[in-house]
Amino acid sequence: MTSNLLAALKSNQGKSSAVAVNPLIEAAKNGQVENCQRALEEPKIKVDQKDPDGISALMHASMGGFLDVVRFLVEKGARISAKDDQGETAIMKACKEGQLEVIQYLIEAQLAQKKKGGILGGGENAKSIATEKKRLLDAKDDEGITALMKAAEQGEIDVCKLLLEEGASADLKDDEGWNCLMWASLAGQLEICEMFIKEFNMEAAYTTEKLENALMKAAANGYWDVCEFLIDEGAKPNQLDVEHQTALMWASAEGHLETVRGLTSRDAKVDLITKQGKTAMLLSAQFGRADICEYLLQKGAKVDQQDQDSQTALFSAVQAGHPELCELLLEKKCPIEAHTKRGETALMWAAMHQQTLCCELLIEQGALLHVQDENGQTALDHAEGTLNSHVVEVFREALKAAPKPDDD
Repeated sequence: MTSNLLAALKSNQGKSSAVAVNPLIEAAKNGQVENCQRALEEPKIKVDQKDPDGISALMHASMGGFLDVVRFLVEKGARISAKDDQGETAIMKACKEGQLEVIQYLIEAQLAQKKKGGILGGGENAKSIATEKKRLLDAKDDEGITALMKAAEQGEIDVCKLLLEEGASADLKDDEGWNCLMWASLAGQLEICEMFIKEFNMEAAYTTEKLENALMKAAANGYWDVCEFLIDEGAKPNQLDVEHQTALMWASAEGHLETVRGLTSRDAKVDLITKQGKTAMLLSAQFGRADICEYLLQKGAKVDQQDQDSQTALFSAVQAGHPELCELLLEKKCPIEAHTKRGETALMWAAMHQQTLCCELLIEQGALLHVQDENGQTALDHAEGTLNSHVVEVFREALKAAPKPDDD
C-alpha cells in the first residue's frame, strides 16, 4: 500500500490540475490576428482545435465580434458548420451576441465554400444557393434551438431581422415544440414579439403538444407588458397546459404580483385547478408569496381549497416556513384543523418540518395538540421524530399548559 501511494505521489509530482492553455483559442478570444497566425505555425496547433467546452477559436472570435480574426481562421480552413458540446455553431454564437458583420461574413463564406466544392450543383443556380443558405440558417443545436430562437431570447432584434431577410424559417420548433415567439416571450422581448406577430403573422395563441403557450412563458418571468400584448393579439388567459396549469399559476408561483394583477384584470380565473388539485393560491403559498395570496383571496380565491392530498394553503405555508403567511391564512379563516388523507394536521407538518415559529403560531391560534394521525401519532410524536430539541420543547411547554384530558 505504501509503495503504491508513493508511486502515485511521485507520478503526479510537478503536475498541475489547470487545463492547458491553447494559444490559438486565447488569441481568438482577444481578437489578435498576428497571435493566431503565430499559433498556427506550431505543428501541434490545429485550426479546429477546441477548448474543454468544445468551443473552437472560430466560435470564440465570432462571439467577440472579431471579424478580422474570423476571416483569418476561415481562410485557414476553420469549419464554419462545426458545433460545440451543446451543438452550437459559430453563427449561433454570433447571433446571441448581436455580431451582425460576423454573421453576414460567415453566411457568405459558407456559401462560397460550397460553391468552390461544387456542392451546390451545376450552374450554382439561385434555388440551390437559397436552399443551402436556409439549411445553414436553420441549423439546430442539441435541443433543437435555432439561431433565430437564440437571437430572439437575447433581444437581438437586428439579428432577427437579418436572419429572416436571409431566409431563416420563422416557424421552426425546438425539441419541446417552442417557437421563436415563445423564446422571445420567455425573456420579455416585447419589440421582438411585436415583430414576429405583426410582420410575420405568428399566432399569439400558438400552443405546443404540451399545450404551453408564449403567455405562460412571459407570465412565469413576470413580463406583464409582453403578457398584455399577447392577450391583445389573441392569447387565451385561461389556457391550460397538460398539467392544467395556467399563466396565472406560473406568475403566482414565481411571485410576480404585477403580472398576477394584470392577468386577473384580463379575466384570468383564480380558482382553476391543476391535475394535482392546486390553485394559483396554493402554488403561491407553497413558495411563501404572502402578497400574492392576499391579493388572490381579495379576488375570490377559496381559502379552504384542498389539493389531491387534502392539503390547504396552510400546509404549504408551514412547509415553506412562513409564519406571517400562516397568520394571514388563519385570519382569512383557513381551517386550522384540516388534515391530509393520512390524518396529518398543519401543526403536525410544522413539527415534521421543524418550523419552530409556525409551531408556536399554530399553538397560539388554538391548534389541537392531542389529535392523532392515521398512525396514532400526535404533533409531539412527529416533533420527537425530528430530534430537534427546540421544536420538542415548544410542544412540551404547550402540553404542560394544556394536558390531555382523562378519558371518562
